[in-house]
Amino acid sequence: MTIRAGLESRLRDARFLLREAGHWPASLGVLVAGIVLLPFLPLGVGLYAVPRLLGTLNRLAAGAQGRAAAFTSAVIPFDRRRLSGRHSFGELAALVSAPETKRDAAWLGFHSAFALLAGVLALALPVGGVLYILVAPFWPLFPADAPLELTLTVRSWTDAVLTMLLGLVYVAAGWLLLPWMARRVGSATLAILSPRRYADLARRISELSAARASALAAHAAELRRIERELHDGAQNRLVGVVMMLGLAQRAAETDPAAAVPFLGRAQDAASEALAGLRAAVHDIYPPVLDELGLGGAASALTSRSSIPCSLNVTGLQRAPAAVESAAYFVLAEALTNAAKHSNASRIDVVLRTEAAAREEILVVQVDDDGDGGARVADARVGDARAGDDLAAGSDRGGSGTGLAGIARRAAAFGGKLILTSPPGGPTHLRVELPCAF
Repeated sequence: MTIRAGLESRLRDARFLLREAGHWPASLGVLVAGIVLLPFLPLGVGLYAVPRLLGTLNRLAAGAQGRAAAFTSAVIPFDRRRLSGRHSFGELAALVSAPETKRDAAWLGFHSAFALLAGVLALALPVGGVLYILVAPFWPLFPADAPLELTLTVRSWTDAVLTMLLGLVYVAAGWLLLPWMARRVGSATLAILSPRRYADLARRISELSAARASALAAHAAELRRIERELHDGAQNRLVGVVMMLGLAQRAAETDPAAAVPFLGRAQDAASEALAGLRAAVHDIYPPVLDELGLGGAASALTSRSSIPCSLNVTGLQRAPAAVESAAYFVLAEALTNAAKHSNASRIDVVLRTEAAAREEILVVQVDDDGDGGARVADARVGDARAGDDLAAGSDRGGSGTGLAGIARRAAAFGGKLILTSPPGGPTHLRVELPCAF
């Protein structure tokens, strides 16, 4: 860090601490007023004074939280309540005992006790140090009966040098302590005012709700796809079987030999219908996963790719069947997408199990040396047109349903898609699926 950058950083720290010290009188006033008015809560005066006091406290705490978040570049993951209107005695008691009021009161005590001290130190250490260094050399200008009075009484050059050294100590202390004090005040403010446990729960609930909606959308899309495949494939062929058998029956009544071609066509249609049913079942849950596991199924997929593929399954462990099925289809779509649109000469596939913060995750990683430019098109969860086919389309300048389908499939399991594909390549695709879903 350069000297200029260090000075700018210390000035920012000092401004933050001085701003907090500037709000100290308001904090102290609310604290004193709260101590005075709290015993009068059961009386009528509390119905008028306490809501205003709580509103003022709420605004002070919200302002402090915003300043601390801006200083520390933190994100506040929730909205604070806003107090307004009149309240009954029961509502007033609930407001006083609410968790947010308790957090605001805890911050008020912290701010009243330390904000002024931190602000005074932020100003006194550097300013006092510079003042000592600049003023001490001018001690001869002061009369003998009224010497220069600083921390030391300066009557000689020895005293002046000691005073200047003391000023250097003050400046050094300010240089070292300002960042520490600013960080502590900012982090303590956020720690006191942020309901971390409740925020985590709210965030987790939001994530689970989004994952549930995505899973329902993906499930509905799969049902529509299966219905189309059965209707357009197996059902039509079975209708053909019935028609051919009917024609064969009529022909057999007059000329049994004429019925043979119809029976052959009926057999062909039945075989095609059976193949269609097998394909539909394979798309629901590939039997190869049960037979060979995810590693073997992935090997079969990569061996059928039109682009040379390498496969690395080192560290891959078994996962729940639904997760392995999702990983299989993610890999299949990624390989199809790369084969159609990447112009790559090589694809590298990695499947492994990694330990995350809260649970193990199954990682599907596909890298190609193609043209790049892949993107995940915007697709809303629950959009029937976007979710009709999770394994169709492309996101490389096309309609954008291929990678969007991968993203939706990952989100349905609480996972995520990470895509890096600059124009000109290469493309790096990574899908993380929680194993404990």
